[in-house]
Amino acid sequence: MSADSQRPRSKELTESLAGALRVDFGEVDLEAATRRFVEAGYELTAWLLEFLANYSELTVVWRSSRGDWENELTTSVEDALEVYRGNVTNYAKRLGRKVLPVGKAFATEERLLLDEDGGILLAGDAGIQRVANGFEDAVRSLIANSWDKTFF
Repeated sequence: MSADSQRPRSKELTESLAGALRVDFGEVDLEAATRRFVEAGYELTAWLLEFLANYSELTVVWRSSRGDWENELTTSVEDALEVYRGNVTNYAKRLGRKVLPVGKAFATEERLLLDEDGGILLAGDAGIQRVANGFEDAVRSLIANSWDKTFF
């Protein structure tokens, strides 16, 4: 596992995701990231800024619960903003709360969403699933394959 010593909490995050095969930290340019979100039409909220500062440009890889393949989650700004803006609006309407795209997960490229209370959700063709409240808890739940897989 690699860690970027310049990133807040990188060591703690790497330790908290001990079940991961790999945790990679990319370079974070907070100014460029926020500019890209604004250009894409998203509101810059305190909860988005906190997420970007702590978790943006992160890749986590773990073995599937059956051990047959590797899963990957990424919080790169580029991947987060790949999602069609109309889909994010639709997800927010279905949930009845604000959500912002912050990455993707799995080979199916499920969209990773952050809600205004710090909740992490997966959204895709099949629907929306709440993973956990808090990014680190969400990633641990994904690694352990223990999140509630009920669709909204």
